[in-house]
Amino acid sequence: MTTLRLRRRPALLALATAVLLAAPTAMAATPPAPSRGALSLSESLASADGKPSPPADTGRQVERFKHQLARSGYVSQSGTEAVFDLNKRYCEGAVFSAMWPNPQSPYIVTGMPEVPGQAPNTNPPATWRLRQDEAVVLIGTTPPPEEYFSFDLTMLKGSLPTGPLLWTSVGDPVNNKTVRTQGRTPYDRPFALVITGNGRTRAEVNRMLDAAGLGGATNNVTIPPAMYRLGLDQDSDQFLLGMRTAVPEPGFEKALEDYRATPPLQVFRVRPQSNTEDETAPVYAPDPLPVPPLRVSGTGATELDLNPTLQLLRRRIIDAHPGYEAHDEVVERGFEESNPGLQDNLVIDPPITGVGALSNDADDPITRNFSLPDGSFVVAYGTNHVATRQATYSSATLYADAKAAVALAAKNNRELQGTADDFIPDQPHADQLYAWTFSRAGDDGPAGPHVTALPPTSTDFCAQYGTDRPVDMSTLRFVARAYMQPDTLTRPALSSLLLDRLLIFTPKK
Repeated sequence: MTTLRLRRRPALLALATAVLLAAPTAMAATPPAPSRGALSLSESLASADGKPSPPADTGRQVERFKHQLARSGYVSQSGTEAVFDLNKRYCEGAVFSAMWPNPQSPYIVTGMPEVPGQAPNTNPPATWRLRQDEAVVLIGTTPPPEEYFSFDLTMLKGSLPTGPLLWTSVGDPVNNKTVRTQGRTPYDRPFALVITGNGRTRAEVNRMLDAAGLGGATNNVTIPPAMYRLGLDQDSDQFLLGMRTAVPEPGFEKALEDYRATPPLQVFRVRPQSNTEDETAPVYAPDPLPVPPLRVSGTGATELDLNPTLQLLRRRIIDAHPGYEAHDEVVERGFEESNPGLQDNLVIDPPITGVGALSNDADDPITRNFSLPDGSFVVAYGTNHVATRQATYSSATLYADAKAAVALAAKNNRELQGTADDFIPDQPHADQLYAWTFSRAGDDGPAGPHVTALPPTSTDFCAQYGTDRPVDMSTLRFVARAYMQPDTLTRPALSSLLLDRLLIFTPKK
């Protein structure tokens, strides 16, 4: 549940006027070797022994890189890095929907300036066009130790304030198991990220980063011209670079909070200097990079042998609440994969699901919208996908309002560990399952350490942000997340998972 105080509203209020700003994320990376080692977007530590340490300083590498750019006849423009809250952005009228954000993983989004003379971006500075011989270069330090982080590149068509959106991943993200850094750890170490679709530009920028001291820590990300239209005219595609961070290791909570508040990242858009005043015209001839191979999800191993225990868990949960009627809510595939979704032009337009914000490094099963009146509660249960080695990070999250899709409450795999023992302590595989209650039943309902109290249906959700944009708190939706299977370094195969489940309990009449 949100930690800020909420007030109740007596009636629905008129929708606030939309403005803009960004959302989820994901990326096309040349498969890197294993690691060596709330500001607006327009504004803009750790050691292996578990004790915070000063973050690595990349200032010298940045200055050397700038020097190399000048020597090589390149020009650059600086961008911005900032954390934002999609719940807050929705309440402020900046986005047409919060689009089921992960409240435990605030997004860090890259803002890019426009090139003089280009067609205006639709959602500046969050989305940006890229000249076919340009590159976006990110230099900084990775987050402190945590279960999951990723740098995700997406293509976005449509208006964030008004929707709908076509929002697809441009390949696989660079995550904490694949990122190249300086040193033996992926955490709190210098790194560079290069995004381009031009082979000559990539080679030259890689050479400059090598001279700046980041050669072994450079991660190449491809925008394949075979699939996307690079350019600065009004028909060219627009892109969004975002970063997800989730579940700090014990002792690093403050370090991650500081990282999110002031991301130690510098970003530049770089390009060969034009000999004319028109900076929209490419200097280099097209040198299209091929579509990178995708990581293959799934190992053949599944969670399906746990199904009898899962069914027993369901029965025990129902038996534990004899004064209530139990209703099963189906959890199903929520999104199409990005490449088919791009070809079929599937859009995200809540309450309808589409390809939307789905990353190629995530599986996000979702329920239909359902009602949860005051006096009732819902129990989410299923397999703990981290405990079964199908994921590195997993979570269970509830959202309010069919269109607003704002996050109400979330629990991650660490918090869910051991919770099935409340109902099946006699089962040998109980540690691989979970059961968590989200309640509006007050003192008459379930109690205990594995119960989250939800705000009542009369709550004015947006009051915590100082606005009055209405949110239907009685209509909820559930999303289960499973990020990065340890053996494949990408999402688990959906067919290998036992889908998370919901039981909705209302008082018997």
